[in-house]
Amino acid sequence: TASGIGSGLDINSLVSQLVSSESRPLNLLKAQEKTVNAKISAYGQLTSALSTLQTSLKGLSASGLASCTASSSATSVTASASTGAVPGNYAVVVSQLAQSHKLISPGQASATASLGAGTLSLAVAGGTPVMLSPATNSLNDIRDAINASGLAVTASIVADGSANGQRLVVSGKDSGAANAITLTGTGALAAFSYDPAAPVSFGYDGSGNPPTVMSQTQAAQDAQLTIDGVKVTSSTNTVAGAIGGVTLKLTQAANAPVTVSVDRDASATKASVNAFVKAWNDLKSWVGTQTAWNDTTKTGAVLHGDSSPASAISQLRSTMSKAVAGAGSFSVLSDLGVTFQKDGTLAVSDARLQSAIDNHPSDLVALFAGSDGIVNRTGALLTNMLGDGGLINARTTGLSASLRDLGRRESSEQARLDAIERRYRAQFTRLDAALSSMQSTSTYLSQQLASIAKNS
Repeated sequence: TASGIGSGLDINSLVSQLVSSESRPLNLLKAQEKTVNAKISAYGQLTSALSTLQTSLKGLSASGLASCTASSSATSVTASASTGAVPGNYAVVVSQLAQSHKLISPGQASATASLGAGTLSLAVAGGTPVMLSPATNSLNDIRDAINASGLAVTASIVADGSANGQRLVVSGKDSGAANAITLTGTGALAAFSYDPAAPVSFGYDGSGNPPTVMSQTQAAQDAQLTIDGVKVTSSTNTVAGAIGGVTLKLTQAANAPVTVSVDRDASATKASVNAFVKAWNDLKSWVGTQTAWNDTTKTGAVLHGDSSPASAISQLRSTMSKAVAGAGSFSVLSDLGVTFQKDGTLAVSDARLQSAIDNHPSDLVALFAGSDGIVNRTGALLTNMLGDGGLINARTTGLSASLRDLGRRESSEQARLDAIERRYRAQFTRLDAALSSMQSTSTYLSQQLASIAKNS
């Protein structure tokens, strides 16, 4: 920055201008790099649009198109449908709900006082008994030992407000007749014994006194129901599989027929078809925008002149338009009311699609999800396009290689410019020194001539 201080030359400006005039090749390389980066970014967006179309095909699978909904005529039974459900009506009568086992102990005066020496073991569902180890054999300690047993039970203390009103309540976590609780007590804990084979029901005698032995407040039992007259038993109130693809949830034993209806889910099918159409239209619109030519500005979009996006659209449309064998009433998309427009986008006739769903559901599934269906063919093509060595991958690989080559050429060009700048700066520095020396000589001579003139 101090160059030119002797001569007054603006060396930095001169060097900068000269180097700038030499920079045209580097600027061209950077412009090309910007264009290649824009194309790589555009291909990333194209990949995303193709992937979205690929994802939309999942909704057109056999299970997706054959989905059903289930409803019930009463709140005592609710129903939901999943894969495998078949349209139909079923008469369901619930006579008994499933419930878990609940036991209550004889009343004690204190929940904290030890009841005396004795042992107590616990078993659930006829399994291996677990020996409990209460600290002091008090109700509280027995409760804690049961909760720490690791078995599917919980224990708590309930007080009825009487002098001997402290009671241990043991509840099973799982419903069903098989999940009954067994307690075996000895010594001072013998009254806590309970054998499901000889059940004792909780109740007060004529004098209003509760039982003095372990008794059940709720029996372990299965749900019992009939479906179109067929008896069904379930350990829970959620009954899955009794009707193929349908799950029933029982909330009340009404002993009255409830109609469960399973119907084809037309709204889900329409949503899947429309999602596919939207994905295609978004892809077609994006390709059109990115490959367009502007006559006004005489400029092309990022991918103008690039044949790969148009080739992808052409291949996909050809695959989607090809007739499907074995689809009964349908062979092409337009038979369902899904038609290609003049601009290459798809449009859906809701009325024709609804008619296909109502009248020929299996043929609709075959058109999309059959072995020769649109989903398999289009999915295979998209997988190929997006995979290693595919249309998109090959193009992006080529662009990436071009980008690396441009980077190498830019580095080489920048090195050339750096060398030119150093040469110019050295030359101007020598010129500055020469001019400074000349100016010093000129000043000396002027002074000598002035002195001679004065003395003469």
